[in-house]
Amino acid sequence: MFFKKLKCDGIALNDIVKISKVIVQPVADIENQSDDNAVSGRTFLHQHRGSKIIQVEAVIPENVFATIDRLNRIFTDKELVLELEEQPDRVYRARFSKMSTPTSFVRNADISFEFEIFDGISNAKHGRIFNFAKNAQGIMEATIVNDGSKAVHVNYEVELAKESGFLGIVTEYGASQFGKVEEVDGVIAEKSVQLASNKAGNFANWTNGTVFYENQTKKSVTTMTADTQFGGRLGILPGSFTNSANGRQFGAIKELALSESAQNWYLWAKAWFETGQVDQTGAWCLAVVDSNNNFIAGMAIEKTNTTQNQATVHFLLGDGAGGSRSVHYINFTPSKYIPPNPYGEDSKNENRNMFDIRKEEDKVTFFWYGKYFVFYESKIRSVNANRIQFFVGQYIGRSTAGQLVTRMYLNDFSFTKIKVPYWKDIPNRYKTGSILQVFGEEGRLYVDNQVALSDEILGTRYIKVPPGETKIQLLVSSFSEIKRATAEIKEAFS
Repeated sequence: MFFKKLKCDGIALNDIVKISKVIVQPVADIENQSDDNAVSGRTFLHQHRGSKIIQVEAVIPENVFATIDRLNRIFTDKELVLELEEQPDRVYRARFSKMSTPTSFVRNADISFEFEIFDGISNAKHGRIFNFAKNAQGIMEATIVNDGSKAVHVNYEVELAKESGFLGIVTEYGASQFGKVEEVDGVIAEKSVQLASNKAGNFANWTNGTVFYENQTKKSVTTMTADTQFGGRLGILPGSFTNSANGRQFGAIKELALSESAQNWYLWAKAWFETGQVDQTGAWCLAVVDSNNNFIAGMAIEKTNTTQNQATVHFLLGDGAGGSRSVHYINFTPSKYIPPNPYGEDSKNENRNMFDIRKEEDKVTFFWYGKYFVFYESKIRSVNANRIQFFVGQYIGRSTAGQLVTRMYLNDFSFTKIKVPYWKDIPNRYKTGSILQVFGEEGRLYVDNQVALSDEILGTRYIKVPPGETKIQLLVSSFSEIKRATAEIKEAFS
């Protein structure tokens, strides 16, 4: 093939010398390797294409030495990009190989020089871009059309609309994978949601109750209030009141309707139960009730002894049908001191008068004095807490003026819904909006312009596409989505 105009690294050689002929070897040298077999004859093994030569014949009109020096500066010690005007869409990558001796060193010197194209091919100057689109199965797919005569590498650019754990590139000739297919988008996790919090006497959202469902013999005959004294307290009763309802216990009820029900929950509070005289009696009870007004669990503090300063803590469990039973009790002295009273004035002042109850399915755990007591009741496994009730009062036959326990209060209180399932997102390897670029010839993945060497999975192949049509599919995590994707090739010609 004969041409007359040649550029080298963008420099028009026609402006330096008068080119008379550019000869491009049409086909690179081919070497076929075969195996001789006495039985079946010769068997083809492999074909090797050698280099290709571009020869230039030209005339140097004048300044021969200076022109040769200039040509040497352009040609020597580097890879050159050669462009023929007659092939505007192609380039050759070559090395300068030799130059003839000029026929004159004065003017009008004939000269020739050669370039060797080691891979024996020319490449398209500009790439061809193919867009991916979803096929009938919803998979991003593109068909690459290679109109060249050689298999070429492919460059991919993928922009994610949703995060993904991996990127797969699949063709009939092999596949590439980056990241891990087994990465998940998230997991079902558990969290806690606080439904109530009352501190420093702020019990304004508690309302007066009429029936105490843990034990309906505890009657409401007066009104309970709260204030901010002594750090806040709920359970203040009038100076005196009578058993007008003839209850076994009589006093007042406060209750709090929860903003949402809770099958599993954690109740935390501070109690104050302290006598002023040995013969005083009184009843204190905090109860959790379901939407059917059946008691679930709670704690009671009671003093019935009139001759000794002894009170009892009861851990209470329901039976799913409205019943209540004491599953454990502890006797203690309700004095102001600690020890022996975890709910006395000294304990309150040292911020040590807290207790808690935790329900998890059928397991209920009570806290007392640094110890935990665990009980199980299958009948309350699936019931939901709907309301909290608090009762303070006196026993039948006893006076409320002088014979009632001096201090029976609830200080701080909180109620938390626990083990609430929710979808916890796990950040994936390739985040939403990431741009993934796979450069085939370089054999690397870039994520947001940063090379990601460790993401390549063992066995990945950077597939070349041969002349003709090649279908390519892109795979991402099931929870992911590709916003856009392109494939680009630069065709090569023998």
